[in-house]
Amino acid sequence: MRRMKIIAVIIGIAVALSGCGRSGGRKPADKGPAEVELVMWLVGSEAQAQAINALAEDFYAETKIKARCESIAWGDAHSKYLTSIAGGGAPDIGTMGLTWGTEFGSLGAVVDLKAAYPEEMQEIKNMVFTGMWESIEYKGHVFGIPFDMTEHILYYRSDIIPEPPTTWADLTSLLTRLNQENMGMIFDWGSMSWIGYSPFLWQAGGDYYDAAFSEVTVNSPEAVAALTFFLELYTRYRVPKTSIPVEQGMRSGEFPIAISGNWKIQGLTLGAPEIAGKWTIASLPTGPSDKKTAFLGGRTMGIFAQSKHKDEAWQFIKFLFRPDSQERLYEDAIKKQDAYLPPNLMSWDRLKMDAAFKDVLMRQARDAKGPPPIANWDTCTKFIDEAIQKVILQNADPKAELDKAKNELTKLLKAK
Repeated sequence: MRRMKIIAVIIGIAVALSGCGRSGGRKPADKGPAEVELVMWLVGSEAQAQAINALAEDFYAETKIKARCESIAWGDAHSKYLTSIAGGGAPDIGTMGLTWGTEFGSLGAVVDLKAAYPEEMQEIKNMVFTGMWESIEYKGHVFGIPFDMTEHILYYRSDIIPEPPTTWADLTSLLTRLNQENMGMIFDWGSMSWIGYSPFLWQAGGDYYDAAFSEVTVNSPEAVAALTFFLELYTRYRVPKTSIPVEQGMRSGEFPIAISGNWKIQGLTLGAPEIAGKWTIASLPTGPSDKKTAFLGGRTMGIFAQSKHKDEAWQFIKFLFRPDSQERLYEDAIKKQDAYLPPNLMSWDRLKMDAAFKDVLMRQARDAKGPPPIANWDTCTKFIDEAIQKVILQNADPKAELDKAKNELTKLLKAK
């Protein structure tokens, strides 16, 4: 925490002084509006950065504002942003993990868009899936709007499993039958981690914090019930503890059911053509809370406080959020197997997608949640993962391990 405080001080000084110098990669502020060139960093692939650059040409035709997108790798992105902020070289716009905006915003490094553009932000909120918005708004502040999203869904071999399980009880009954025939289920996204556990936590009626984010609730009775059920999937119903690709498991039929991200639609279509027509997707099973809440991920895009062109940057962000732009980004991503989904509800009617798949994805996205908008959430996940893995791998008591996780998360909550 001392290190984080030092970083915060350095960033605070850099932000305060940013009006005295140039931002990284931008042209001097004394040139005319026609010479403005926005710099955007994309956490992701070079191919997607090029798709944004193609859209930037249309943006320039409309506004005479130039924009240039550069890709940065996920593994380096967080530290690169912190370094650029502290050194006065942040871009105008950055895409970030869902909780990074809250983290950087708490340091004063990115613009609170809700405060800066309240009316437009309300309009945007009305176009975004509720669960995603809940991951980016923290106590009235929003430091970035959704750029794209991913979600958990259920995959199954329809020639082996005629009807998907719709409840936890259905799931365990199905797995009992499959196990008797030496078959089973795969967790492909979030196995033995907080990402895989989260849907069960929410489906059980639990959560990581209370609604006001003032108390940690990770050890509630509902959370314990969820972790106990999650444990049994591995121990009693033989979900593999090792990584097995969905394509491999579904192709062989050894694992005819899987929980994974939406990108596996492309993975199975292209990677297992021999089972075309023999698999499909469904929403996750309903838990004790009568919800089938899934985990959703994705990226946000925000404006850095150092930018000298904040209003122009806002124009470009809105341009990328438009339904026609979202449609183009989705189509380009599909071609390059970079299968993110648009977070703008208004764009879904435009998507060229199998109608049945689109219906499942839309319904599941309406009952899905992302990580809590806590500034130090990336640090918190370590303690949740430790609890989950001790329970599954070392036969530790779920309640005792979640109690330990609560103690650590409470310290972090009070220290923020």
